[in-house]
Amino acid sequence: MLDLFKIYFSKPFIFLEMVILSLFANIFALITPIFVILVFNRYISSGVDATLTTLAIGAFIAIIFEFLFRRARYHFAEKLIEQRFFEQDKKLYDIVTKAQYLPIYSTEPSNLRNYFGMSDVLKTVYSASNLSLFLDVPFAFLFIVAIYFISPILSIITLIFILVTFFLTYGFHMGLRKSVGDEQKVRNIRSQLIDTAVFSPATIRAFDTSDSQNLEWEKHTQIFQNIRNYISNRQNRIQTIVRSCSSVLTVIIISVGATIVTKGALDIGALIGVNILAARALLPIIGLSQQVESWARAKEASRTVSAINKIPVVNPDGTGINKASVGVELRDVGFSYPFAHVPVFDRLNVSVGSGEILCVYGGNGTGKTTLAKMLCGLLQPDGGKIFVDGINLQQVAPKWWSNKTIYLPQEPDFINDTFRNNFLTYNPDLSANDIHQLLEQLDLLALVDENPEGLDQKIRNNGKRLSLGVRRRLALARALCHDGVLAILDEPTEGMDPKGASTVYNVMNGLVKKKCTMIVFSHDRNIVRGAHHFLNLGENKKLS
Repeated sequence: MLDLFKIYFSKPFIFLEMVILSLFANIFALITPIFVILVFNRYISSGVDATLTTLAIGAFIAIIFEFLFRRARYHFAEKLIEQRFFEQDKKLYDIVTKAQYLPIYSTEPSNLRNYFGMSDVLKTVYSASNLSLFLDVPFAFLFIVAIYFISPILSIITLIFILVTFFLTYGFHMGLRKSVGDEQKVRNIRSQLIDTAVFSPATIRAFDTSDSQNLEWEKHTQIFQNIRNYISNRQNRIQTIVRSCSSVLTVIIISVGATIVTKGALDIGALIGVNILAARALLPIIGLSQQVESWARAKEASRTVSAINKIPVVNPDGTGINKASVGVELRDVGFSYPFAHVPVFDRLNVSVGSGEILCVYGGNGTGKTTLAKMLCGLLQPDGGKIFVDGINLQQVAPKWWSNKTIYLPQEPDFINDTFRNNFLTYNPDLSANDIHQLLEQLDLLALVDENPEGLDQKIRNNGKRLSLGVRRRLALARALCHDGVLAILDEPTEGMDPKGASTVYNVMNGLVKKKCTMIVFSHDRNIVRGAHHFLNLGENKKLS
C-alpha cells in the first residue's frame, strides 16, 4: 500500500484532480438511488407522467456525467504512471548493464530476468484502472452519509459491514504474502530448468540427462501447482465471502428497514434507495477483494525491484592516459570470489613495460581468465593495486579504458543483433567499409559476403552457434574497433585450425609493430617465443 501512496503523491496536482473527479463521479452516482426514492414517493403516488419523465431525464444526465468524470479520472491516472514505469524499466536495464561485473556474474540469469518480471507485476497492479478503483474506497463513506440522512440505524449497519469486509480483505492479503514469495522461488527454479533445456540441448542428449531433468521439472511443477491452487483457493474464498456479505447486507437492510417502515418512520421508496446506496458503498470493497492476490504480488515485486538498487554500479568518473602505449604493474594483488575458501591470487606481483609482451600461462583453475578480467577492469582486486603507467587502474575512467584495451575473452559472446550493430555498439563511427576491413584481417569476410543479408544478418544465441574458432576471430575483429594501447588476449588461438591461428598471429604482429603492450594468456609456442616476460600462475611468480 505504501507504493500506492508514493505513486499518488509523486504528482500531487494530478492526484488532486483525480480526487476531485472521484468526488464528482460519486456524487452523481447518488442520483440513481435518489431517482428510485423519488419515483416511489412522488410518481407512484401522483401518477403524473411529466414527473417521471423529468426524473428519468435527470437520472440519465447524471449517469452520463458520472461516466465522463470516471473516464477523465482514468486518463489522469494514466498520466500519473506512464512516465514512472517507463523510467523504472529504464533504470532496471541501466543498472543491469552498468553494474559491476562480479555481482552480475554471480547472479543466476533467471533471477536477473525476475527483476523485469516483477516490474511488469507492478505495472499490472498499479494500472490506471486500479489506481482509479482505490480512490473509490474512501468515497464509500459518502454513500453511508447519504444513508445516515435517511436512516441513522441503517447507516451504522452499512458502516459496520463495510469495515468488517475491508479488514477481512486486508487480512487475506497479509496471509497470501508468504505463499506468493514461495511461488516466486519455485518460478525461478522452473526458469533455470527451462534455460537448461533451451540452451544446453547437446549436454542433455549427449549425457542422457533428460530423465533427471524431467523428474526435477515434474517435482517443481507439482509444487508450483499446489501453491497456485492454494493462492487461487484463498482468492476465491475472499471473493465469495465478500459477495456473500453483499447479500447478507441486503437481507439485513431490508429486514431492519421493513420494521422501520411498519412503524411509519420510513417509506418504501426510501428503503429501496437505502438498499441501493448500501450496495454502492460496498462495491469498491468488492473490487478490492478481487485485487487481494495482486496486492501480495505487488509487495513481493516491490521488494524484489528495490533489491536491484543495492547492486553496485561502475563509477564512470576517472582519468585517461594520452599515450600510444602503456606499462602495467601488479603490486601485491589478491583476489577471491565470493564464498570461495581459497583465494585465486595472494600477493601477485608482475610488471610489463610499454610496448613489451607478457605471456601468462598455468594449469586450469590457476586464475588466467580471472587475471585477464582484472586487467580489463571487470574485476577489482581484494588487495593490492594494478597500475597503468603509475596510475591506479581504479582511478582510470572505465569507458576510456574499455576503448584503449584490445580485449579478447576466453569465451567470447555477442549481442543478439546484426553483425553490423555488434561493431557499431562498440564504435559508432565505423563505416561499413571499416567493418569489412576488420573482418578481412581475421579472414571472416566469407561470413558476410556469402550471406544475402551481409552485415545485416543476425547473430543468435549470443554467437554460441558459431564455432569457437570463428567466435574468437570475430571477437578479436570487434576488439580492434578502437586503437588500443594494451592488448589482453585470453587463449587467442585455442580451438582454431592452422589457417585461423595464422590470421591471429598476423594481427598480433601488427600490434607489435605499433608498439602496443600485450598480455597474452596462452601455451601456444608460436606466441610464447615472442614474449619478453613470462608469468606462471601455477607458481604465482614472475620469470624472465
